[in-house]
Amino acid sequence: MDVRQRRLVLFVFAAGWLSAAQVGKVPPSLSILRQEFALSLVEAGWFASLIACVAALLGVICGLGAARIGLGRSLMAGLMLICAGAATAVLVSDVVGLLIARVFEAFGFVMVIVAAPSLLAVTLADRPLWRQRALIVWGTYMPVGVAAMMLLAPSLLAFAGWRSLWLLNAALCACLFVLIGRSRQSLSALSPRSSLSTGPARSGPQALSVAQLGEELKLTGPWLMGVSFGCYTAIWFVLVTWLPTFAVSHMGYSLSSASWLTAAAVLLNIAGNLSAQLLASLAVPRWLVLLGVQGLMGSVGWVVFSSGYPDLARAGAAILVCGLAGALPATVFSGIPFHARRHEQIAVGNGIVMQLGSIGTFAGPPAIALIVTYYGGWDAGRWLIPLLAAIGGTAAVFLRGVEQRIEKQNGLLR
Repeated sequence: MDVRQRRLVLFVFAAGWLSAAQVGKVPPSLSILRQEFALSLVEAGWFASLIACVAALLGVICGLGAARIGLGRSLMAGLMLICAGAATAVLVSDVVGLLIARVFEAFGFVMVIVAAPSLLAVTLADRPLWRQRALIVWGTYMPVGVAAMMLLAPSLLAFAGWRSLWLLNAALCACLFVLIGRSRQSLSALSPRSSLSTGPARSGPQALSVAQLGEELKLTGPWLMGVSFGCYTAIWFVLVTWLPTFAVSHMGYSLSSASWLTAAAVLLNIAGNLSAQLLASLAVPRWLVLLGVQGLMGSVGWVVFSSGYPDLARAGAAILVCGLAGALPATVFSGIPFHARRHEQIAVGNGIVMQLGSIGTFAGPPAIALIVTYYGGWDAGRWLIPLLAAIGGTAAVFLRGVEQRIEKQNGLLR
């Protein structure tokens, strides 16, 4: 990569980490916010899940919007929305204002996360190996951003309160916005016009027209990868969300030990993400990686909530599943360009994956809670995990046929 490309890649990664930090800042702050704003448990739940809710509703729309207005404009608009939301939250004094500010952050998050991997793919289109590596590393944006903020937040909260944490995030987003704006070369690269070599070349305007929308939404590969990704996020967030509570109530862990267990599972997910590079270098097909991860999650994940296994085995299963399963999102993100015939389709594909993944994030934890509540406890709820894995694995099998047809059309051998 040349200097311009390296600078842009760094900016994109920084935007992803800062966006994920908006997710990570909430859990350690939630008890303080509930006390100050007299939030009910339901209101606190909505506040914590607003980002996933907005992404689940508007991922595809944001992908279409990014393709139309430009990836760079979408990224920078997202940063400004996060900054505006975080800064507004500091000034509000009621629940409604707090939720509105969080909606701004949520819109900004979705715009950045849809545009950022698309920018990586287009900017490095002439360097396929670097593009693959960058997109695989991009898959770590969520655990890196969340973990970093969760490590920083306790000290800052104790020293200066939750508003200082929000102001810090607003300042960091504003600084990144200014840095990108001051770098003219990087800014010009934010609206690339290069074509992709991942599919048959097609003519047409660079800007996405209304007539093209139906065609862009017929990208079969991203929909199948999105289904598998959604099942992954549902299982992953079921484990990460409920593991601390379950470990305390059913495994005899202290709250501190349960938190460390969950943190270990989240951090190991970064290594799982990076393992996708090894699998790609060994020419393991994408569909097989997705199928293998779903098989791992379905066959081992249910052990975590099973009463018939030792506590050590259940803790080990949680760490194994949350960690090694990270190969799936990295593989999905790196696979989007393969299915795109124009760079606009990369943004749409990322929007599809983002929306389906966010549906899993939003629906998974309450779904298992309902099963546990009404159908006989955790031993009944655990079966949701292999069911979701079976759906995700089926999507991976169908993906095999789609990618083989694309390879045949392009004269590629894998």
